[in-house]
Amino acid sequence: MKSIWTLLIALLITFAGFSQVISGKSLSKKVTFFKSQERSIITQLPDLIIQGERFTDENENNFIDAAENCSLNFTIGNIGEGIAENVKVKLSTKNGIINGLSFNPYVSLGDIAAHSSKNVVLPLEGKMELQDGMAEFFIEVLEDRGFDAFPLEIKIETKAFATPEVIVADAVFSTEDGGLIKLNYPINLKVIVQNIGQGDAKNVRADFNLPNPNCVFLGELNSYDLGLMKRGESHELEFLFTATRRYTLNEIPVLVDIKEALNKYAKDTTLYVGLEQRLTARNEVVISGIKTETPNIVRASLTSEVDKNIPVNMTKYPYRYALIIGNEDYSRFQRGLDNEANVEFARNDAKIFKEYAVKTLGVDDMNAHLLQDATAGEIYQKIDLVSKLASKTGEQAEIIFFYAGHGLPDEVDRAPYLIPVDVAGSNLNAAIKLEEVYKKFAESGAGKVSVFLDACFSGGGRDAGLIAARSVKVKPKKDLINGSLVVFSASTGEQSALPNETEQHGMFSFYLLKKLKESQGNVTYGELADYISTNVSIESLRINQKEQDPVINVSPLVEETWKEWTFN
Repeated sequence: MKSIWTLLIALLITFAGFSQVISGKSLSKKVTFFKSQERSIITQLPDLIIQGERFTDENENNFIDAAENCSLNFTIGNIGEGIAENVKVKLSTKNGIINGLSFNPYVSLGDIAAHSSKNVVLPLEGKMELQDGMAEFFIEVLEDRGFDAFPLEIKIETKAFATPEVIVADAVFSTEDGGLIKLNYPINLKVIVQNIGQGDAKNVRADFNLPNPNCVFLGELNSYDLGLMKRGESHELEFLFTATRRYTLNEIPVLVDIKEALNKYAKDTTLYVGLEQRLTARNEVVISGIKTETPNIVRASLTSEVDKNIPVNMTKYPYRYALIIGNEDYSRFQRGLDNEANVEFARNDAKIFKEYAVKTLGVDDMNAHLLQDATAGEIYQKIDLVSKLASKTGEQAEIIFFYAGHGLPDEVDRAPYLIPVDVAGSNLNAAIKLEEVYKKFAESGAGKVSVFLDACFSGGGRDAGLIAARSVKVKPKKDLINGSLVVFSASTGEQSALPNETEQHGMFSFYLLKKLKESQGNVTYGELADYISTNVSIESLRINQKEQDPVINVSPLVEETWKEWTFN
Protein backbone atom coordinates (compact mmCIF):
# COMPACT_ATOMS: atom_id res chain seq x y z
CA MET A 1 0.00 0.00 0.00
CA LYS A 2 2.83 2.29 0.87
CA SER A 3 4.54 1.68 -2.47
CA ILE A 4 1.34 2.61 -4.36
CA TRP A 5 1.17 5.98 -2.56
CA THR A 6 4.83 6.52 -3.30
CA LEU A 7 4.22 5.82 -7.01
CA LEU A 8 1.25 8.22 -7.15
CA ILE A 9 3.24 11.00 -5.51
CA ALA A 10 6.08 10.46 -8.01
CA LEU A 11 3.63 10.66 -10.95
CA LEU A 12 2.14 13.88 -9.61
CA ILE A 13 5.58 15.46 -9.25
CA THR A 14 6.51 14.39 -12.78
CA PHE A 15 3.26 15.78 -14.23
CA ALA A 16 3.74 19.07 -12.37
CA GLY A 17 7.25 19.40 -13.79
CA PHE A 18 6.00 18.62 -17.27
CA SER A 19 3.32 21.31 -16.91
CA GLN A 20 5.95 23.77 -15.82
CA VAL A 21 8.03 22.91 -18.86
CA ILE A 22 5.04 23.40 -21.15
CA SER A 23 4.06 26.56 -19.35
CA GLY A 24 7.63 27.76 -19.53
CA LYS A 25 7.76 27.17 -23.27
CA SER A 26 4.50 29.05 -23.74
CA LEU A 27 5.70 31.89 -21.54
CA SER A 28 8.94 31.99 -23.48
CA LYS A 29 7.04 32.39 -26.74
CA LYS A 30 4.95 35.17 -25.26
CA VAL A 31 8.03 36.99 -24.02
CA THR A 32 9.61 36.69 -27.43
CA PHE A 33 6.47 38.12 -29.06
CA PHE A 34 6.27 41.09 -26.73
CA LYS A 35 9.97 41.78 -27.05
CA SER A 36 9.50 41.92 -30.82
CA GLN A 37 6.58 44.30 -30.42
CA GLU A 38 8.53 46.43 -27.93
CA ARG A 39 11.46 46.64 -30.36
CA SER A 40 9.05 47.99 -33.02
CA ILE A 41 7.73 50.59 -30.60
CA ILE A 42 11.22 51.70 -29.57
CA THR A 43 12.14 52.48 -33.17
CA GLN A 44 9.32 55.06 -33.28
CA LEU A 45 11.20 57.97 -31.75
CA PRO A 46 10.13 61.57 -31.15
CA ASP A 47 11.94 64.51 -32.81
CA LEU A 48 11.25 67.88 -31.18
CA ILE A 49 11.82 71.26 -32.83
CA ILE A 50 11.26 74.87 -31.80
CA GLN A 51 9.67 77.05 -34.46
CA GLY A 52 7.66 80.22 -35.00
CA GLU A 53 9.39 82.06 -32.18
CA ARG A 54 8.40 85.70 -31.64
CA PHE A 55 8.50 88.32 -28.94
CA THR A 56 5.47 90.41 -28.02
CA ASP A 57 5.36 93.45 -25.78
CA GLU A 58 2.68 95.93 -24.79
CA ASN A 59 4.03 99.00 -26.56
CA GLU A 60 5.43 97.05 -29.54
CA ASN A 61 8.86 98.65 -29.41
CA ASN A 62 10.62 95.25 -29.23
CA PHE A 63 12.20 96.09 -25.86
CA ILE A 64 11.43 94.70 -22.43
CA ASP A 65 10.58 97.95 -20.70
CA ALA A 66 10.40 98.50 -16.98
CA ALA A 67 6.80 98.13 -15.75
CA GLU A 68 5.84 96.18 -18.88
CA ASN A 69 4.39 92.72 -19.46
CA CYS A 70 5.83 90.82 -22.41
CA SER A 71 6.00 87.25 -23.63
CA LEU A 72 8.07 84.82 -25.66
CA ASN A 73 5.83 82.84 -28.00
CA PHE A 74 6.76 79.77 -30.01
CA THR A 75 5.57 76.35 -31.07
CA ILE A 76 7.11 73.02 -30.09
CA GLY A 77 6.56 70.49 -32.81
CA ASN A 78 7.13 66.73 -32.73
CA ILE A 79 8.09 65.77 -36.29
CA GLY A 80 9.12 62.25 -35.26
CA GLU A 81 7.18 58.99 -35.29
CA GLY A 82 7.00 58.43 -31.53
CA ILE A 83 5.41 60.19 -28.56
CA ALA A 84 7.50 62.80 -26.73
CA GLU A 85 6.93 62.07 -23.06
CA ASN A 86 6.54 64.60 -20.26
CA VAL A 87 7.94 67.55 -22.20
CA LYS A 88 9.13 70.57 -20.22
CA VAL A 89 10.33 74.01 -21.29
CA LYS A 90 13.20 75.50 -19.31
CA LEU A 91 13.83 79.24 -19.59
CA SER A 92 17.01 80.80 -18.25
CA THR A 93 19.24 83.81 -18.93
CA LYS A 94 22.78 83.27 -20.13
CA ASN A 95 23.99 86.38 -18.34
CA GLY A 96 22.59 85.29 -14.98
CA ILE A 97 19.70 86.68 -12.98
CA ILE A 98 18.79 90.11 -14.29
CA ASN A 99 17.62 92.45 -11.59
CA GLY A 100 14.16 93.71 -12.45
CA LEU A 101 13.22 90.86 -14.79
CA SER A 102 10.68 88.24 -13.70
CA PHE A 103 9.72 85.01 -15.46
CA ASN A 104 8.71 81.40 -14.76
CA PRO A 105 11.77 79.18 -15.40
CA TYR A 106 9.80 75.96 -16.03
CA VAL A 107 6.65 75.12 -17.98
CA SER A 108 5.30 71.58 -18.21
CA LEU A 109 3.58 70.55 -21.46
CA GLY A 110 2.93 66.87 -20.84
CA ASP A 111 3.15 64.43 -23.76
CA ILE A 112 3.30 65.56 -27.39
CA ALA A 113 2.05 63.02 -29.90
CA ALA A 114 3.87 62.26 -33.13
CA HIS A 115 3.31 64.82 -35.92
CA SER A 116 1.64 67.29 -33.58
CA SER A 117 2.62 70.48 -31.80
CA LYS A 118 1.88 72.67 -28.81
CA ASN A 119 1.95 76.44 -28.56
CA VAL A 120 3.98 77.92 -25.74
CA VAL A 121 3.66 81.36 -24.18
CA LEU A 122 6.33 82.34 -21.65
CA PRO A 123 5.34 85.52 -19.77
CA LEU A 124 8.07 88.04 -18.99
CA GLU A 125 7.68 91.01 -16.67
CA GLY A 126 9.89 94.05 -16.50
CA LYS A 127 9.92 95.42 -12.96
CA MET A 128 10.34 99.09 -12.10
CA GLU A 129 14.01 98.55 -11.19
CA LEU A 130 14.91 97.13 -14.64
CA GLN A 131 17.88 98.88 -16.25
CA ASP A 132 19.14 99.33 -19.82
CA GLY A 133 20.89 96.22 -21.05
CA MET A 134 20.55 92.98 -22.98
CA ALA A 135 18.66 89.93 -21.75
CA GLU A 136 20.09 86.77 -23.34
CA PHE A 137 17.49 84.03 -22.97
CA PHE A 138 18.28 80.33 -23.32
CA ILE A 139 15.29 78.11 -24.11
CA GLU A 140 15.58 74.36 -23.61
CA VAL A 141 12.90 71.81 -24.50
CA LEU A 142 13.47 68.70 -22.39
CA GLU A 143 11.91 65.27 -22.94
CA ASP A 144 11.75 62.71 -20.13
CA ARG A 145 13.99 60.17 -21.86
CA GLY A 146 16.45 62.70 -23.27
CA PHE A 147 14.96 63.29 -26.73
CA ASP A 148 15.40 67.06 -26.32
CA ALA A 149 15.08 69.74 -29.00
CA PHE A 150 18.04 71.84 -30.07
CA PRO A 151 18.10 74.80 -27.64
CA LEU A 152 17.30 78.30 -28.79
CA GLU A 153 19.00 81.58 -27.86
CA ILE A 154 17.06 84.85 -27.98
CA LYS A 155 18.49 88.29 -27.20
CA ILE A 156 16.15 91.13 -26.22
CA GLU A 157 17.16 94.60 -25.14
CA THR A 158 15.87 95.94 -21.84
CA LYS A 159 15.04 99.55 -21.04
CA ALA A 160 14.94 101.39 -17.74
CA PHE A 161 11.71 103.09 -16.71
CA ALA A 162 10.98 106.34 -18.55
CA THR A 163 8.34 108.54 -16.95
CA PRO A 164 5.26 109.50 -18.94
CA GLU A 165 3.42 112.79 -18.47
CA VAL A 166 -0.21 112.95 -19.61
CA ILE A 167 -1.76 116.40 -19.74
CA VAL A 168 -4.46 118.48 -21.39
CA ALA A 169 -2.40 120.07 -24.14
CA ASP A 170 -5.07 122.33 -25.63
CA ALA A 171 -8.79 123.08 -25.33
CA VAL A 172 -11.58 125.06 -27.04
CA PHE A 173 -15.25 125.80 -26.26
CA SER A 174 -17.89 126.30 -28.94
CA THR A 175 -21.67 126.61 -29.42
CA GLU A 176 -23.95 125.48 -32.20
CA ASP A 177 -24.82 128.96 -33.44
CA GLY A 178 -21.53 130.69 -32.74
CA GLY A 179 -23.14 133.19 -30.40
CA LEU A 180 -22.73 133.93 -26.71
CA ILE A 181 -22.20 131.33 -24.00
CA LYS A 182 -25.66 131.30 -22.36
CA LEU A 183 -27.47 129.41 -19.65
CA ASN A 184 -29.71 126.58 -20.82
CA TYR A 185 -27.93 126.33 -24.20
CA PRO A 186 -25.57 123.49 -25.27
CA ILE A 187 -21.84 124.14 -24.94
CA ASN A 188 -19.21 121.90 -26.56
CA LEU A 189 -15.75 121.45 -25.06
CA LYS A 190 -13.00 119.93 -27.21
CA VAL A 191 -9.67 119.00 -25.60
CA ILE A 192 -6.43 117.37 -26.69
CA VAL A 193 -4.97 114.89 -24.18
CA GLN A 194 -1.29 114.23 -24.88
CA ASN A 195 1.58 112.26 -23.39
CA ILE A 196 4.54 114.65 -23.40
CA GLY A 197 6.76 112.51 -21.17
CA GLN A 198 9.72 110.32 -22.06
CA GLY A 199 7.91 107.00 -21.56
CA ASP A 200 4.63 105.31 -22.42
CA ALA A 201 1.55 105.67 -20.20
CA LYS A 202 -0.68 102.63 -19.63
CA ASN A 203 -4.42 102.41 -19.00
CA VAL A 204 -5.01 106.12 -19.56
CA ARG A 205 -8.53 107.32 -18.78
CA ALA A 206 -10.05 110.80 -19.10
CA ASP A 207 -13.25 111.79 -17.26
CA PHE A 208 -15.15 115.06 -17.68
CA ASN A 209 -16.78 116.29 -14.48
CA LEU A 210 -19.04 119.24 -13.72
CA PRO A 211 -18.33 120.26 -10.11
CA ASN A 212 -21.43 122.47 -9.84
CA PRO A 213 -24.75 120.60 -9.45
CA ASN A 214 -26.51 123.18 -11.65
CA CYS A 215 -24.41 122.12 -14.64
CA VAL A 216 -25.78 119.24 -16.72
CA PHE A 217 -24.02 116.68 -18.91
CA LEU A 218 -25.71 116.40 -22.36
CA GLY A 219 -23.57 114.19 -24.58
CA GLU A 220 -23.29 110.45 -24.99
CA LEU A 221 -19.83 110.26 -23.42
CA ASN A 222 -18.17 111.87 -20.47
CA SER A 223 -15.53 109.15 -19.92
CA TYR A 224 -12.89 107.91 -22.37
CA ASP A 225 -10.62 104.88 -22.00
CA LEU A 226 -7.52 105.77 -24.00
CA GLY A 227 -5.48 102.66 -23.14
CA LEU A 228 -1.76 102.78 -23.90
CA MET A 229 -0.50 106.22 -24.89
CA LYS A 230 2.94 106.20 -26.41
CA ARG A 231 5.41 109.00 -26.03
CA GLY A 232 4.11 112.01 -27.98
CA GLU A 233 0.72 110.41 -28.71
CA SER A 234 -2.42 112.56 -28.43
CA HIS A 235 -6.20 112.10 -28.53
CA GLU A 236 -8.92 114.62 -29.35
CA LEU A 237 -11.96 114.35 -27.05
CA GLU A 238 -15.33 116.16 -26.93
CA PHE A 239 -17.74 116.89 -24.10
CA LEU A 240 -21.23 118.41 -24.43
CA PHE A 241 -22.86 120.14 -21.45
CA THR A 242 -24.87 123.18 -20.29
CA ALA A 243 -25.61 125.22 -17.18
CA THR A 244 -29.24 125.61 -16.12
CA ARG A 245 -30.87 128.92 -15.23
CA ARG A 246 -30.29 128.13 -11.56
CA TYR A 247 -26.58 128.71 -12.12
CA THR A 248 -25.44 131.93 -10.41
CA LEU A 249 -21.68 132.22 -11.08
CA ASN A 250 -20.00 134.11 -13.92
CA GLU A 251 -17.82 131.20 -15.08
CA ILE A 252 -18.53 127.52 -15.66
CA PRO A 253 -15.75 125.13 -14.51
CA VAL A 254 -15.15 121.75 -16.19
CA LEU A 255 -12.74 119.33 -14.55
CA VAL A 256 -10.81 117.01 -16.88
CA ASP A 257 -9.69 114.17 -14.60
CA ILE A 258 -6.87 112.10 -16.16
CA LYS A 259 -5.51 108.88 -14.71
CA GLU A 260 -2.89 106.32 -15.76
CA ALA A 261 -1.86 102.93 -14.40
CA LEU A 262 0.66 104.18 -11.84
CA ASN A 263 -1.47 107.12 -10.62
CA LYS A 264 1.60 109.36 -10.62
CA TYR A 265 2.13 110.72 -14.11
CA ALA A 266 -1.12 112.38 -15.16
CA LYS A 267 -2.31 115.92 -14.42
CA ASP A 268 -5.91 116.97 -13.84
CA THR A 269 -6.98 120.27 -15.37
CA THR A 270 -9.93 122.54 -14.63
CA LEU A 271 -11.08 124.62 -17.58
CA TYR A 272 -13.32 127.69 -17.33
CA VAL A 273 -15.61 129.40 -19.80
CA GLY A 274 -17.30 132.75 -18.99
CA LEU A 275 -21.06 133.29 -19.35
CA GLU A 276 -22.05 135.87 -21.97
CA GLN A 277 -18.60 135.46 -23.53
CA ARG A 278 -18.77 136.09 -27.26
CA LEU A 279 -17.10 133.57 -29.51
CA THR A 280 -14.42 134.43 -32.02
CA ALA A 281 -14.97 134.41 -35.77
CA ARG A 282 -14.26 130.66 -35.75
CA ASN A 283 -17.15 130.17 -33.32
CA GLU A 284 -14.70 129.03 -30.66
CA VAL A 285 -13.35 130.35 -27.37
CA VAL A 286 -9.68 129.40 -27.19
CA ILE A 287 -8.42 128.49 -23.72
CA SER A 288 -4.96 130.04 -23.47
CA GLY A 289 -2.19 129.37 -21.02
CA ILE A 290 -1.82 125.64 -21.74
CA LYS A 291 1.34 125.40 -23.77
CA THR A 292 3.09 122.10 -24.37
CA GLU A 293 6.45 121.23 -25.81
CA THR A 294 7.28 117.68 -26.82
CA PRO A 295 11.07 117.52 -27.19
CA ASN A 296 12.86 114.42 -28.40
CA ILE A 297 9.73 112.50 -29.40
CA VAL A 298 10.62 109.13 -30.91
CA ARG A 299 10.49 109.68 -34.63
CA ALA A 300 10.54 106.29 -36.32
CA SER A 301 7.06 104.93 -35.64
CA LEU A 302 5.41 108.35 -35.48
CA THR A 303 6.70 110.21 -38.53
CA SER A 304 7.34 107.85 -41.43
CA GLU A 305 4.40 107.38 -43.74
CA VAL A 306 5.38 103.77 -44.48
CA ASP A 307 5.17 102.76 -40.80
CA LYS A 308 1.44 103.51 -40.55
CA ASN A 309 -1.72 102.11 -42.10
CA ILE A 310 0.05 99.12 -43.61
CA PRO A 311 -2.24 97.44 -46.20
CA VAL A 312 -3.76 94.12 -45.14
CA ASN A 313 -4.13 91.22 -47.55
CA MET A 314 -6.43 88.56 -46.09
CA THR A 315 -4.96 85.84 -48.34
CA LYS A 316 -2.20 83.77 -46.76
CA TYR A 317 0.35 81.73 -48.71
CA PRO A 318 1.26 78.69 -46.57
CA TYR A 319 4.49 77.93 -48.43
CA ARG A 320 5.85 81.49 -48.52
CA TYR A 321 8.71 81.94 -46.04
CA ALA A 322 10.42 85.17 -45.00
CA LEU A 323 13.77 85.69 -43.25
CA ILE A 324 14.27 89.32 -42.24
CA ILE A 325 17.46 90.65 -40.63
CA GLY A 326 18.20 94.14 -39.31
CA ASN A 327 21.78 94.52 -38.03
CA GLU A 328 22.19 97.99 -36.56
CA ASP A 329 24.20 97.96 -33.32
CA TYR A 330 27.73 96.70 -34.04
CA SER A 331 29.42 98.84 -31.39
CA ARG A 332 27.68 97.01 -28.55
CA PHE A 333 29.11 93.66 -29.57
CA GLN A 334 32.59 94.75 -30.65
CA ARG A 335 35.01 96.70 -28.50
CA GLY A 336 36.86 99.44 -30.29
CA LEU A 337 33.92 100.40 -32.52
CA ASP A 338 32.17 103.70 -31.94
CA ASN A 339 28.55 104.58 -32.72
CA GLU A 340 29.42 105.86 -36.18
CA ALA A 341 30.08 102.27 -37.24
CA ASN A 342 26.45 101.33 -36.56
CA VAL A 343 23.88 101.06 -39.37
CA GLU A 344 21.30 103.69 -38.51
CA PHE A 345 17.63 102.61 -38.76
CA ALA A 346 18.45 99.01 -39.79
CA ARG A 347 16.35 97.57 -36.96
CA ASN A 348 13.39 99.71 -37.98
CA ASP A 349 13.85 98.66 -41.63
CA ALA A 350 13.60 95.00 -40.63
CA LYS A 351 10.76 95.45 -38.14
CA ILE A 352 8.53 97.31 -40.60
CA PHE A 353 9.41 94.99 -43.50
CA LYS A 354 8.24 92.05 -41.38
CA GLU A 355 4.90 93.80 -40.87
CA TYR A 356 4.55 94.21 -44.65
CA ALA A 357 5.56 90.57 -45.19
CA VAL A 358 2.80 89.35 -42.87
CA LYS A 359 0.07 91.92 -43.53
CA THR A 360 0.60 92.78 -47.20
CA LEU A 361 2.57 89.94 -48.80
CA GLY A 362 0.58 87.10 -47.23
CA VAL A 363 3.34 85.41 -45.24
CA ASP A 364 1.91 83.45 -42.33
CA ASP A 365 3.21 84.83 -39.03
CA MET A 366 4.68 81.42 -38.18
CA ASN A 367 6.75 81.56 -41.38
CA ALA A 368 8.07 85.10 -40.88
CA HIS A 369 11.40 85.08 -39.03
CA LEU A 370 12.77 88.40 -37.75
CA LEU A 371 16.32 88.80 -36.43
CA GLN A 372 17.58 92.10 -35.03
CA ASP A 373 21.26 92.63 -34.23
CA ALA A 374 21.85 89.01 -35.16
CA THR A 375 25.01 87.02 -34.50
CA ALA A 376 26.61 84.66 -37.01
CA GLY A 377 25.16 81.63 -35.25
CA GLU A 378 21.65 83.03 -35.29
CA ILE A 379 21.83 83.91 -39.00
CA TYR A 380 23.21 80.52 -40.02
CA GLN A 381 20.52 78.75 -37.98
CA LYS A 382 17.66 80.68 -39.61
CA ILE A 383 19.04 80.37 -43.15
CA ASP A 384 19.24 76.61 -42.62
CA LEU A 385 15.73 76.45 -41.14
CA VAL A 386 14.08 78.46 -43.95
CA SER A 387 15.92 76.43 -46.60
CA LYS A 388 14.76 73.15 -45.06
CA LEU A 389 11.17 74.35 -44.78
CA ALA A 390 11.18 75.41 -48.44
CA SER A 391 12.72 72.10 -49.53
CA LYS A 392 9.72 70.22 -48.14
CA THR A 393 7.39 71.69 -50.78
CA GLY A 394 9.84 72.32 -53.64
CA GLU A 395 8.56 74.57 -56.41
CA GLN A 396 5.47 75.51 -54.42
CA ALA A 397 7.73 77.24 -51.90
CA GLU A 398 8.72 80.90 -52.03
CA ILE A 399 11.50 82.55 -50.03
CA ILE A 400 11.73 86.26 -49.23
CA PHE A 401 15.06 87.34 -47.76
CA PHE A 402 15.58 90.91 -46.47
CA TYR A 403 18.84 92.18 -44.99
CA ALA A 404 19.70 95.65 -43.67
CA GLY A 405 23.15 96.02 -42.17
CA HIS A 406 26.83 96.02 -43.01
CA GLY A 407 28.34 94.18 -45.93
CA LEU A 408 32.00 93.84 -46.81
CA PRO A 409 34.04 92.37 -49.67
CA ASP A 410 37.04 90.11 -49.22
CA GLU A 411 40.04 92.21 -50.19
CA VAL A 412 41.65 89.25 -51.97
CA ASP A 413 38.92 87.63 -54.06
CA ARG A 414 36.40 90.52 -53.71
CA ALA A 415 33.61 88.09 -52.66
CA PRO A 416 30.81 89.95 -50.80
CA TYR A 417 29.87 89.02 -47.21
CA LEU A 418 27.02 89.87 -44.85
CA ILE A 419 28.44 90.95 -41.49
CA PRO A 420 26.81 89.70 -38.26
CA VAL A 421 27.04 92.08 -35.30
CA ASP A 422 29.58 89.85 -33.52
CA VAL A 423 31.98 89.52 -36.48
CA ALA A 424 34.82 92.01 -36.92
CA GLY A 425 35.26 93.54 -40.33
CA SER A 426 38.96 92.65 -40.25
CA ASN A 427 38.18 88.93 -40.00
CA LEU A 428 35.64 87.55 -42.47
CA ASN A 429 36.12 83.88 -41.55
CA ALA A 430 32.94 83.94 -39.44
CA ALA A 431 30.97 86.26 -41.72
CA ILE A 432 28.15 85.10 -44.02
CA LYS A 433 29.32 84.66 -47.59
CA LEU A 434 26.59 85.98 -49.84
CA GLU A 435 27.27 83.41 -52.52
CA GLU A 436 26.61 80.65 -49.96
CA VAL A 437 23.29 82.24 -49.01
CA TYR A 438 22.19 82.25 -52.63
CA LYS A 439 23.37 78.67 -53.09
CA LYS A 440 21.50 77.48 -50.00
CA PHE A 441 18.24 79.06 -51.14
CA ALA A 442 18.65 77.80 -54.72
CA GLU A 443 19.31 74.23 -53.54
CA SER A 444 16.06 74.28 -51.57
CA GLY A 445 14.23 73.98 -54.89
CA ALA A 446 11.94 76.94 -54.10
CA GLY A 447 10.03 78.14 -57.13
CA LYS A 448 10.70 81.80 -56.33
CA VAL A 449 13.43 83.44 -54.22
CA SER A 450 13.35 87.22 -53.69
CA VAL A 451 16.34 88.90 -52.05
CA PHE A 452 16.36 92.53 -50.83
CA LEU A 453 19.73 93.88 -49.64
CA ASP A 454 19.86 97.30 -48.01
CA ALA A 455 23.61 97.07 -47.60
CA CYS A 456 26.67 97.98 -49.60
CA PHE A 457 29.62 95.69 -50.20
CA SER A 458 32.34 98.22 -50.98
CA GLY A 459 33.40 98.78 -47.36
CA GLY A 460 31.27 101.88 -46.84
CA GLY A 461 28.15 102.19 -44.68
CA ARG A 462 25.22 104.48 -43.98
CA ASP A 463 27.31 106.69 -41.72
CA ALA A 464 30.78 105.17 -41.71
CA GLY A 465 32.50 102.03 -42.87
CA LEU A 466 32.89 99.08 -40.55
CA ILE A 467 36.65 99.38 -40.98
CA ALA A 468 37.38 103.03 -40.37
CA ALA A 469 40.98 102.75 -41.54
CA ARG A 470 40.01 101.63 -45.03
CA SER A 471 40.52 104.65 -47.25
CA VAL A 472 39.98 102.96 -50.62
CA LYS A 473 36.78 101.03 -51.19
CA VAL A 474 36.91 97.62 -52.81
CA LYS A 475 34.67 96.88 -55.76
CA PRO A 476 33.06 93.48 -55.04
CA LYS A 477 32.75 90.97 -57.82
CA LYS A 478 29.32 90.41 -59.29
CA ASP A 479 27.48 87.51 -57.72
CA LEU A 480 26.87 84.39 -59.79
CA ILE A 481 23.43 83.13 -58.85
CA ASN A 482 21.46 80.07 -59.84
CA GLY A 483 17.95 78.77 -59.28
CA SER A 484 14.91 81.03 -59.36
CA LEU A 485 16.56 84.08 -57.75
CA VAL A 486 16.02 87.81 -58.14
CA VAL A 487 18.25 90.10 -56.05
CA PHE A 488 17.40 93.75 -55.37
CA SER A 489 20.53 95.54 -54.08
CA ALA A 490 20.58 99.03 -52.60
CA SER A 491 23.55 100.33 -54.61
CA THR A 492 26.22 99.52 -57.14
CA GLY A 493 29.47 97.94 -56.07
CA GLU A 494 31.33 101.24 -55.62
CA GLN A 495 28.58 103.10 -53.74
CA SER A 496 27.30 103.26 -50.17
CA ALA A 497 23.77 102.39 -49.03
CA LEU A 498 22.58 105.62 -47.41
CA PRO A 499 19.85 106.58 -44.90
CA ASN A 500 16.79 108.77 -45.24
CA GLU A 501 16.98 110.73 -41.98
CA THR A 502 13.52 112.24 -42.32
CA GLU A 503 11.77 108.91 -42.75
CA GLN A 504 14.00 107.00 -40.28
CA HIS A 505 14.74 104.24 -42.81
CA GLY A 506 17.43 103.29 -45.24
CA MET A 507 16.87 105.09 -48.55
CA PHE A 508 16.41 101.75 -50.36
CA SER A 509 14.15 100.27 -47.67
CA PHE A 510 11.92 103.33 -47.56
CA TYR A 511 11.09 103.28 -51.27
CA LEU A 512 10.69 99.49 -51.25
CA LEU A 513 8.14 99.81 -48.44
CA LYS A 514 6.50 102.86 -50.00
CA LYS A 515 5.81 101.02 -53.26
CA LEU A 516 4.41 98.02 -51.39
CA LYS A 517 2.11 100.37 -49.47
CA GLU A 518 0.95 102.36 -52.51
CA SER A 519 0.29 99.23 -54.56
CA GLN A 520 -1.05 97.20 -51.59
CA GLY A 521 1.32 94.47 -52.78
CA ASN A 522 -0.25 94.32 -56.24
CA VAL A 523 2.91 95.17 -58.15
CA THR A 524 5.07 93.30 -60.63
CA TYR A 525 8.76 92.89 -59.94
CA GLY A 526 9.50 94.95 -63.02
CA GLU A 527 7.39 97.84 -61.74
CA LEU A 528 8.95 97.54 -58.29
CA ALA A 529 12.47 97.60 -59.75
CA ASP A 530 11.74 100.70 -61.88
CA TYR A 531 10.16 102.54 -58.93
CA ILE A 532 12.99 101.81 -56.51
CA SER A 533 15.74 102.58 -59.02
CA THR A 534 14.24 105.89 -60.11
CA ASN A 535 13.34 107.25 -56.68
CA VAL A 536 16.44 106.13 -54.79
CA SER A 537 18.77 107.50 -57.47
CA ILE A 538 17.09 110.93 -57.46
CA GLU A 539 16.36 111.29 -53.74
CA SER A 540 19.83 110.18 -52.67
CA LEU A 541 21.36 113.01 -54.68
CA ARG A 542 18.73 115.46 -53.48
CA ILE A 543 18.87 114.54 -49.77
CA ASN A 544 22.35 113.09 -49.20
CA GLN A 545 24.23 114.72 -52.10
CA LYS A 546 25.67 111.31 -52.94
CA GLU A 547 24.94 108.85 -55.71
CA GLN A 548 23.11 105.64 -54.87
CA ASP A 549 21.84 103.56 -57.76
CA PRO A 550 20.04 100.29 -56.93
CA VAL A 551 20.93 97.20 -58.95
CA ILE A 552 18.87 94.15 -59.94
CA ASN A 553 20.70 90.83 -60.35
CA VAL A 554 18.79 87.91 -61.88
CA SER A 555 19.66 84.24 -62.33
CA PRO A 556 19.71 82.94 -65.93
CA LEU A 557 16.81 80.57 -65.18
CA VAL A 558 14.30 83.44 -64.71
CA GLU A 559 15.89 86.12 -66.87
CA GLU A 560 12.94 86.17 -69.27
CA THR A 561 10.13 85.92 -66.71
CA TRP A 562 11.10 87.73 -63.46
CA LYS A 563 9.63 91.11 -64.42
CA GLU A 564 6.14 89.58 -64.48
CA TRP A 565 6.45 88.02 -61.04
CA THR A 566 3.99 89.31 -58.44
CA PHE A 567 3.46 88.90 -54.72
CA ASN A 568 -0.31 88.41 -54.94
